[in-house]
Amino acid sequence: MRMRPLITFLLALCAFAPAAPAQAGGLLSGVLPGLVSPSDTPSVCDTNATQPFARFVDYRYYVLTPGGSFEPGSQAWKLTGGAKIVSGNEPFYVRSTADRHSLYLPAGSSATTPPMCFDTGDWTVRYFSAGTGTMRVKIVVKSLLGVLSVLDGGTVSSGSTWKPSADVRMLLTNVCGLLATDSISLRFVPANTSGMRIDDVYLDPWKSG
Repeated sequence: MRMRPLITFLLALCAFAPAAPAQAGGLLSGVLPGLVSPSDTPSVCDTNATQPFARFVDYRYYVLTPGGSFEPGSQAWKLTGGAKIVSGNEPFYVRSTADRHSLYLPAGSSATTPPMCFDTGDWTVRYFSAGTGTMRVKIVVKSLLGVLSVLDGGTVSSGSTWKPSADVRMLLTNVCGLLATDSISLRFVPANTSGMRIDDVYLDPWKSG
């Protein structure tokens, strides 16, 4: 079978994609290196799709990432290096006019979402940001076998005022999704900046089933 070498290669690519073991420590849950425990698998998947970027001529449907509004009562992200939730929402209030908070990330910090459901067809991440500089977005992928890989989603530039981010594309993560991805997390690492803020982090689009 000619397909067997290709499948073997793709499995190896997803299992051993460029990883950062030290940075991935927040998701290891005290088990063997490169594995995550069943408790890290999301028990409920959000399928409440909206069009948060419609006013910016992006009519795709998105779901909010876990804790992606940074409001009280939402799921907590793993924060390091001085990253913290602060007062002041993005000015478009795309999730709710009652929202009042955002996430501040100084240089040298990082912020990682809780594990979230993922299916082939989840192509794009977008969010709102303010603060001149660049943001490196990493995609932490957990396979059904529990193997943890950290993939590079690219670098996104930001301006001094609040605006929607450019698309963060997830092509390689979708390849892994074809090979039984269990869940993903997103890790935000600011670079070349004295401090940035992000808010309302969305994944497009959720495909149920």
